Parts: sequence; structure tokens; C-alpha cells
Amino acid sequence: MFFSSLLNLMFPPCCPVCGKPTAQAGALCPDCYAGLKFCPASEKRRASAVLYGDVSKDVILKLKYADAPELANMMGGMMVRAGGPVLDGADVLVPVPLHPVRLFSRKYNQAALLGQAVSKKTGIPCDPFVLKRIKKTAKQDTREQRFKNVKKAFAAVPSHSVSGKTVVVVDDVVTTGATFFSCAATLMAAGAKEVRLLTFAKAVGGGQTRP
Repeated sequence: MFFSSLLNLMFPPCCPVCGKPTAQAGALCPDCYAGLKFCPASEKRRASAVLYGDVSKDVILKLKYADAPELANMMGGMMVRAGGPVLDGADVLVPVPLHPVRLFSRKYNQAALLGQAVSKKTGIPCDPFVLKRIKKTAKQDTREQRFKNVKKAFAAVPSHSVSGKTVVVVDDVVTTGATFFSCAATLMAAGAKEVRLLTFAKAVGGGQTRP
């Protein structure tokens, strides 16, 4: 506790989006928080915490590329609050995997961090090794490219069985849903009973470029 207080004194926590002082690390300032647009009530099979916009985009970019894994706890909390029906009765959380080359360059998988944060808050097990990405996908700009790029991009790992389980796929943002559909098809082929989706952000219209 003393060491933590000393660190906060020496390096005051600040908002990851605008840099203003905050009460704790990994939290948004009141102004940036107010800039988030929260999604309406979730469906039974899909849920997102916020709509994709200026603030949520900055949060996602910080998590993915600015070595800010502490943001996952805040984002995971929002996902839990938004994902009631999706999380109800779920057996396992499965983060969307990164290709090994991309994982090496980023140092961590942001979807796995979000899955672990949701798991800690709900008690639902998170298994980041159920799926593996076997195809290194290129940047996805159009809806057609997205579906083409992720076709057969994933494989199930036999030692991490999902047979008969209700699976929640976890990701940072959903645009067209192409990545989810590819993951879901792989999981259903591996014996999953049902596959749902939980993300931090949802892009309206599906035409925006994924960060």
C-alpha cells in the first residue's frame, strides 16, 4: 500500500486518452468518460459495451499499441455490465487469438487481457488457447475483404475442448462480424453447443477500418 501510494505521488495517474489527472491508473477522466457512447441493452448472443467513436478508439489503440495493459480492467468492467444475457450460463470465455508474428510484435493479445478481466469479475473461466490463428491476415478495409481475409483463419486446439459448451468469444471491437463468424464456425465444428460474442466496442455500419 505504501509503495503504491509512493508511486502515485511520484508518477500521478492520468487519463490514457487526454492526459488529465485521474484518481487511479487505467481510468478515464470525467470528460473522456462522458465522451463514451454506451450501447443499448444487449442481445442474448451479442453484446458490446460502447459504440466505436473517438474516445473508445483512443482507448483501444492505447491498449493495443501503447503498452497499456492496465486499461483492460476498466474495459472489462464495462463489458461485464453490458454483457448480462451474453454471459448468463456461459461455460468459457475464448479471446480472439493473434497470429504468432503479430503477438510477438505487440507482446500481448489485447483480447486475452479483456477476457481475463471479464473472467476475474464474473468467475467464468477464460481460455486463450482454445483457438489459434493459422492465417496471418492482411489489413481489412472493406466488408468483402474482411470476410475473405478471415476465412479459415482459425483452428481449434483439440486439447482445449469446447464440446457441449456455451462459448463467449471476446474481442476489443466488432465491425462487420467477419472475425466472429469465422471463430464461431470453427468452435461449432469443434462441438460447441452455442457461441456468443462480447466486445468492448461496436462499429456502427461495419464499414470503419479496424484499429
